Amino acid sequence: MSGMKKIWNVAIYARVSTERKDQQESIPAQVQSLRNWLKDKNKSDLLSVYNVVEVYEDAGFSGSNFERDSFIRMKEDIEAKRINMVITRDLSRFGRDYLGTGEYLEKYFKINGTRYISVQDNVDTLDEINEIIPIKNIFNEMYIRDCSKKSRDGLKQRMLRGSSIASKPPFGYNFDVQIKSNVKTIKLVIALDETSKVVRLIFDLYRNGWGYGKIATYLNSKNIEPPASRIQNFSRKKYGIWSSSTISYILKNPKYGGMMVQQRWRKLSYKLKKIEATKEEDWIYGEEFEGIIKKEIFEEVQKLMKTRTKNYRYKGNNIYPFSTVLKCNECDSSISYRKAYKGYKCTNSQRGGGRCTSHSIKEDYLKSTISSKLKAYVEKFVDKESLYDYAVGSTNEVDPNKTELKNIEVLLNKLDNQFQKVYQDKIDEVINERNFHMLVQGIERNQEKLLAKKAQIEDFAARASTREDLSKGYKENIDRILNFDEFDRITVESLIEKIIVTEDKKNNEKRLDIFYKFKI
Repeated sequence: MSGMKKIWNVAIYARVSTERKDQQESIPAQVQSLRNWLKDKNKSDLLSVYNVVEVYEDAGFSGSNFERDSFIRMKEDIEAKRINMVITRDLSRFGRDYLGTGEYLEKYFKINGTRYISVQDNVDTLDEINEIIPIKNIFNEMYIRDCSKKSRDGLKQRMLRGSSIASKPPFGYNFDVQIKSNVKTIKLVIALDETSKVVRLIFDLYRNGWGYGKIATYLNSKNIEPPASRIQNFSRKKYGIWSSSTISYILKNPKYGGMMVQQRWRKLSYKLKKIEATKEEDWIYGEEFEGIIKKEIFEEVQKLMKTRTKNYRYKGNNIYPFSTVLKCNECDSSISYRKAYKGYKCTNSQRGGGRCTSHSIKEDYLKSTISSKLKAYVEKFVDKESLYDYAVGSTNEVDPNKTELKNIEVLLNKLDNQFQKVYQDKIDEVINERNFHMLVQGIERNQEKLLAKKAQIEDFAARASTREDLSKGYKENIDRILNFDEFDRITVESLIEKIIVTEDKKNNEKRLDIFYKFKI
């Protein structure tokens, strides 16, 4: 009887990552195949009724995050109890972020009483998570990482040949665009105006003992326009002022000494918007050119700054792969990495007070033990050919370039709005001159980075490899991953729930109880 049947209020979700016409046309194909699947399911499942409540479509949204218009709307309907089942063609349509996807499959849907089905992957959250799903999540993540890596490599090649990646030249320089053998290179040439003279004056004053603040005050007293004067609709009466930070930035910029040094700032991750200063050893040096300041004088100024101020030191951001999954069997505390030991030790044993006995485990031992178990599992249970087909299918469908360009345009528009707000706050005297100038500089830097990234993506798209080359590359990556020669945080967290370390002091033996996120 129909009244006895379970009613499933279904959301069909479809996504493509670009707005190209051929990609957009794949959305109706996804939707139609899912409707056909539900139609067959209504015939075969005598205990359930599947009603399509709504179709949610996201075109031009990357799978690397979940900030998508229709996806957000679908979540709202789930939480309003309009939906109790979500269906997609495959996992990559749902998302390519391995942590985010796992969070939805293992927690969000369960908390909200919602069933999720990925048709092609045979995933149904009513059942146990399929043992291959964590590995597929790695491949989805791998695709996004690989695209990001290739884009960075394209940008790096431009920097290595000495081509500027900035949206506009530094104060005191102009751009000189050169094209040789169809390769465009953007060089810096000294501007034949007052700006280059101002740069020389700044270096001379600093060498004569002047500080940043004193130099800024002097330039302002002479009504000399600062770098911010290049902003459209600039008005010195309202906005123009030199600051200590501007002077410091010029004195530390190697380009003024004729050294094309770039990548002094970069994104923390392809998933994050945050920008950080890079360590000096990570800077990229192109060929030298005629600088406004002689190289010897620039280096002399750098030494002076080090003697006058304390060295600025960057904190390390090392991420050790097993630090989030190791647990001590004796006290249930986490086991953290110790650099001197080249391994992990119980956190409580390091704190004193007899909270736990001193015991530890080497990182190399963990890697060798776990990799041997996983290799054996792969050889016995994993169909490599199906994974090759899965990866190749992904490369044929997804082209993130246009999506990324669209996202960049959105961010540039946001920065334009920030400019307007900052200017208005300055007019209304909400912020002072110093803070205003610092904010303007920050916005300018972000604009330059986004425009550089835009140029990088366009350059990469123009030189993109053939699909056959991409497919071959993914096959090699799959073999490398399944061989488990490398253990990074992504691999460990996507495959392992926790590792409990037990140590027998009498026999000097260690035992690892490994809890995987799949059946083994």
